[in-house]
Amino acid sequence: MKLKKYMSGNKKIFISMFIMISFTALCQNYRVMYDYSFVSDSTNINNIENEEMILDIHEEGSVFYSYKKYKFDSLVIEKNRRRENILNGDQSKISYFVEKQYPNFEVIYHTNLGYTHYAVLDKPSISWKLEQEKKIINGIEVQKAISNFGNRSWIAWYAKDIPIFDGPYKFSGLPGLIIEITDTKNQHQFKFIGIEKNKNGYLEFLKTRTKKEQKLNNTEFKSEWKLFKKDPARDLKFNIFNSNHGIKINYDGKDYSTSDMIRHQEEKENEKIKRSNNFIELSLYN
Repeated sequence: MKLKKYMSGNKKIFISMFIMISFTALCQNYRVMYDYSFVSDSTNINNIENEEMILDIHEEGSVFYSYKKYKFDSLVIEKNRRRENILNGDQSKISYFVEKQYPNFEVIYHTNLGYTHYAVLDKPSISWKLEQEKKIINGIEVQKAISNFGNRSWIAWYAKDIPIFDGPYKFSGLPGLIIEITDTKNQHQFKFIGIEKNKNGYLEFLKTRTKKEQKLNNTEFKSEWKLFKKDPARDLKFNIFNSNHGIKINYDGKDYSTSDMIRHQEEKENEKIKRSNNFIELSLYN
């Protein structure tokens, strides 16, 4: 079943899916779909963006990623195999992805700063307080839980009838699948769209991840982030200064020197840092 088709279906489809699928066998593969709405710039809280996110669950763990990013990366691999050009650029808004390794729910946060890619190892200690309040979301009975994580307060709604103890981003550890979770400022919200059996999604996604990564922990990543903010063109400088000759490009009939390229990279990254400042996990980027 394709994601777009599944998303456009009636809510009754979701209910029937729960009747048809047995969730007692967690060794089977499932795909959970979420709509992620977020404010990326804390100075412009009225600008709310959206991205379709996927949680692929496998017997050894899970991976959480942008569906649009996955489709683009898959297209790039296929085009490269055929030696064809990519006509359209990457339109995804979320470039990171999160792996969880069962049974201890150790987390690997995959992200990048400039051209450098990182695998940030973590085992987040999320202490949940279970509330008695219940409600229905998309025909599913859910129960409330609250927690503090990443310098934010969160409200989650989980389904006891779906014994998958996982959820979007790094969230896990509740006695049921996290159906919805929102920070109390309503700046980051994950809403359940649907669930289906998934034969190859977990492995198919990992096939698109071909970048070399530096492995580090949260503390080391925070240090890298601080260095990157001070010098956001450092990777480009390193590549230029370690090449045997200078780099010059011609665009629209005009030559651009290495200093032009470095200045352009600094401006682009500084603007990105300025506009993308409202991370899910604020404590990771302090």
